[in-house]
Amino acid sequence: MQFINVLKQFSIQKERVIIVLDKCEMLAQELIVVFSKLQEFIKSHQLCVIFVSQVLPTKFDEDINFIPIILEQYNSVEISEILLIDKPNDWSIEVYKNFLTVFIGSFIGNCRDLIELKHLAKILFVKYVEPIQDGSCAELNQNFLFRKISPTIQLLLNNVYLGTSLESVDSLSDEKIKFEKFALDLPYYAKYFLIAAYIASFNSPKYDRKLFVKASNKRKKTKLPKKSDNSISELVGPKNFSLDRLLAIFYAIIEENTNMTANLLAQINTLADLGLLMRFGDGKLDTPKYKCSVSYDCIINIARTVKFNIDKYLIDQ
Repeated sequence: MQFINVLKQFSIQKERVIIVLDKCEMLAQELIVVFSKLQEFIKSHQLCVIFVSQVLPTKFDEDINFIPIILEQYNSVEISEILLIDKPNDWSIEVYKNFLTVFIGSFIGNCRDLIELKHLAKILFVKYVEPIQDGSCAELNQNFLFRKISPTIQLLLNNVYLGTSLESVDSLSDEKIKFEKFALDLPYYAKYFLIAAYIASFNSPKYDRKLFVKASNKRKKTKLPKKSDNSISELVGPKNFSLDRLLAIFYAIIEENTNMTANLLAQINTLADLGLLMRFGDGKLDTPKYKCSVSYDCIINIARTVKFNIDKYLIDQ
């Protein structure tokens, strides 16, 4: 009653007053009823009470009269604009926009909580700019930067799935070691599958024919055009590829004759289960597609273990 008396003392009849109650489900039911009828108590149409809640209106007392307003989730463009506000002062807006393109493309399907996205972006950006700081990469070479942080993205996604939180990217160091150790300890053919997946992710399909010529044409020097398209869509990192393309590249790069068996195909699923490949599609209605999630440094180390020169097969390194 004291609160109502205080409101009556103000000139609410002349000025519009809006009271916003965020997380109103935390209030006692009696208080919710009082605030819902506050306009009647004050006898002023200039007073408006807004209840903000993630709980369905049906969970509240049915006697409460309200006008429901459902706010839609932010889309990727709106999230990008909001996250851009938190751009670190030490970096240009172009660098941070490129980072957000990669970040939102990786996380928007798994996390919609804006607070969590801000936290993840802050953690990941530190890792994103490391190659720029040590001089190994130009600021706007988004393709290379994505390759460097793709394992970190995968590890962060795993934490999103599990609902766990991280304070800094340093806490991922042990998990990163385990992640890359999985790759180095893979069976022989699984390593070639992963190498083929990396090539399929970072090379356009139009170069496959020129890259993987038959043995009779291997001595010919084929001049491969370099990519000149600097659009964001071409620099967002690894692309999806089909199982057929993966198998075609696998057979093109492996030297010995190998028959495809169920055990060999099972190694592709194992790579996906380990998080080294990202799998899309349910395998029933859609043909599954894949994307390689290991870093460039990791795939180089794997290729060395089987004495394979992967740089020879990558375009625009």
